[in-house]
This record gives sequence, C-alpha cells and structure tokens, in this order.
Amino acid sequence: MLITIIYIGSSNNLLQDAVRDYEKRIKNIGRSIGLKEIISKEIKNSNKKNTTEKKDQETKKLIDQKEKEALNVLLDIEGSKLNSVEFSECILSQADINQNINFFIGGSEGIDRKYFGDFDKIISFGDLTWPHKMFKMMLLEQIYRSITIINKHPYHK
Repeated sequence: MLITIIYIGSSNNLLQDAVRDYEKRIKNIGRSIGLKEIISKEIKNSNKKNTTEKKDQETKKLIDQKEKEALNVLLDIEGSKLNSVEFSECILSQADINQNINFFIGGSEGIDRKYFGDFDKIISFGDLTWPHKMFKMMLLEQIYRSITIINKHPYHK
C-alpha cells in the first residue's frame, strides 16, 4: 500500500521539520500494516487572477492525479467529520485490501463543489479554517496517529 498526499501549494515553510519527522515516523511504523511508502506531490498554485478560474484550474490539476485503483480522499471543510479512531479504521480498511490511498488538499480557494462526486470520500478536519501550510502536517500527524491506533501503540491515549 502507498499513501500519497497531493496538494496545491508550496512545501517551503517553517513546518518542514515537523513534516519530515511525521513522514519518518510513518515510514517506520507503517510497515506493520503493509505501508511501503508515503509520498507527497506538490502541485504549483495557479497564477490566474480571477478566483473562480484559479479554483477551477487547481481543481482540475488535482483530479488529473486521481488513480482508479486507489481510494481518492478529498480533504474539505464540507466533508464528513471523523474522530481519530474512525480515521484509523479508514486507513486499516485500505491496508487490509492492500489498496493505495490518495489524499487531496486543495488550494487556498478550495475545491469547486461540482467536482466533489469525482472523489471516493470527502473528509473534514472540523469547521475551523486552518492555515493552508499547516494542513499537510496535520494530515501526517493523523496518519501517524491512525497507525499507532491500529498497532495499539501508546501514542494515542
């Protein structure tokens, strides 16, 4: 199984140390559930000035990265709210069938709702608005937490 995080934006930010730390942790403990690799794919922001055109262009770039044989999960404020145990059950169900998971993080304008049906699942991290540059790190932490839950590791209490 592979987990890929596909996101609009730049990875150059002050949280890179935390991102690398969680990626390393996930690689170490992820083997226990058959995780071969965690991959990040950065997609450049659109340079369109018009916000509608920008959102549309970025959404299409994300959709182009979808894989038919993977679970394609959009992360959006309008998605289903899961707790950490439910999120870990989602990860485990994919590990059990050895199916890859792709997580998609849209740009600062979000994803056009007309494309929501193109994704297998839409998950929200709550009603709060999070800084875009923090979100990848938060997703990595939840993936790590999920694997520790699956392994009954004391990280998740």
